[in-house]
Amino acid sequence: MTDIENTNSNSYLQDTPVELKELFNILWKGKKPIIIIASVFFAVAAIYALNQADLYKSSASMSVIQMGSGGNTITTSITFSGLAVEKKGVKGPRYVNTVRSRAFFKHLIEVDKDFLPALMVAERYDKKSKTLIYNSDLYDVVNKKWLVAKPHYLTAYKEYMKRMVIGFHQERYIIDISLDHISPVAAKEMVESVIFEADSLLRKLDLQASSEALTYLTTAIPQQQQLALRGAMNDMIMNQLETQMMTNIGPTYIIQMVDPPFVPLFPFAPNRLFIRAAAGLFGIAVGILFVLMRHFIPIRSEQAS
Repeated sequence: MTDIENTNSNSYLQDTPVELKELFNILWKGKKPIIIIASVFFAVAAIYALNQADLYKSSASMSVIQMGSGGNTITTSITFSGLAVEKKGVKGPRYVNTVRSRAFFKHLIEVDKDFLPALMVAERYDKKSKTLIYNSDLYDVVNKKWLVAKPHYLTAYKEYMKRMVIGFHQERYIIDISLDHISPVAAKEMVESVIFEADSLLRKLDLQASSEALTYLTTAIPQQQQLALRGAMNDMIMNQLETQMMTNIGPTYIIQMVDPPFVPLFPFAPNRLFIRAAAGLFGIAVGILFVLMRHFIPIRSEQAS
């Protein structure tokens, strides 16, 4: 390395600490506005966080009942073992898609009269009395009567989808569902309502479809001359009879509770500490930027002139 290169290298190393030291001095001199700006951001965030209602989340886990097992996981019929696994794999996504559907939500709020008010006009939760306070200008909770036009189910459906999360785990045949609300009691009750009403609706639909299929098959078999087709139709009748059995036994049809809904003890949101800390850090960054701009922009303006 030549003397010129050594000189340039040493000059660069000497200049760097000077630049950092100068920057630190600028920020130190401007610490007052940085602190003021950060404090303002922190205070505003603290007020905002305190004004946000606590949100409680209730959740549940369910296993998918295997067809032909009477609710257990062991298939009792070799003939229908393949059918059982197939139906088990299909029933989970079907249940999840039903819960997510607009048609089911419309059915749910027609059956459960408390679901829509709790979803749309609940204002706050009284922790002492453990009761949900509704907007008295919109809903009469005593008479359970709307004082204004009832929210359209499509409008309420958007709020429903914001608060409800459901998913099916194909590997374990487990359905997880959760719903958040300002009331821990309402969160638990709403999750229960969704779970059991979806199961009840699918039970009714499958029972109706199975009854119609049996009526058709028992009428069509005597008119069928081909033995192969008659055998296939007899197998279909056996499948429909199995469905009839599953829809008429047990407290649930599609799902079996693994971890039932619960009343949460603590809110999961908002994270007030994180909101305040993030706002304070952002305020510091804004303050630093303000101090640097105030220091360098006038210099550049003078140099330009």
